[in-house]
Amino acid sequence: MEVHHSHHPTHKKKWSEYIIEFVMLFAAVTLGFFAENVREHQIIEHKTKQNLMSIILDLKKDSALIQNRLAEYKQASQMLENLSDLTLSYHLSKISKNEFLDSALNIGYDLRFGTSFYINNSSYKNTIASGSFSNINSIELKRNISDYYEVYGAKLNDNNRLLDDFNVYYNQYTFPLPGGRSQKNKTNGKRKLMKDFYLSNQMMDKYLLNKDFLTFNQQAKGRADIYFRLMEAFNEKNAELLKLLANEL
Repeated sequence: MEVHHSHHPTHKKKWSEYIIEFVMLFAAVTLGFFAENVREHQIIEHKTKQNLMSIILDLKKDSALIQNRLAEYKQASQMLENLSDLTLSYHLSKISKNEFLDSALNIGYDLRFGTSFYINNSSYKNTIASGSFSNINSIELKRNISDYYEVYGAKLNDNNRLLDDFNVYYNQYTFPLPGGRSQKNKTNGKRKLMKDFYLSNQMMDKYLLNKDFLTFNQQAKGRADIYFRLMEAFNEKNAELLKLLANEL
């Protein structure tokens, strides 16, 4: 018996259908690619924004420390100038040795000199390491951030090292306080104790009346003035940078 197979006609696609399928596939791939790029860009922008906000927090902490250093070195400069005038008065025999010692030790007791300011640059370093710095749009902002941490930071480190010698000279040799400088008791008893300490150890002649003391003290005043001006520059740069960052965000 002869078997007959049924024949179903096969649909033959037109060229236009192939073109439509290709266009749809191409569109799907392209849209996926753009969607991935947008998502990646959003992640980068979010990370950059977080890093810049972290820098803002660091700058605000820096600002508070800068204000402290400005007050400290303004006062130190005046005290060191008073100490130089006092030393000259003694050497010109305008005041007695006892008067000089009392006045000099009063100045030394209140003198706060040698505290260094250190930039908190952890957020800046993280911004560089993560590649977020290159994603900052403003060229002016980039330049100011770099200046603050690299240029001014280098000047600051140099001046901090120079301060160390003066700090040691005044705190450990010229005006070492009984009980250390952490002791802030300003009673007459403490001051008398310091005077007796100087006299009994002949530190008066060794340091305060040494011929080199006046020169060194004037150099110290110059260093305090330089540091004060550096803090003024940092204060101005800090405020400018905070303003630029606020505009960027």
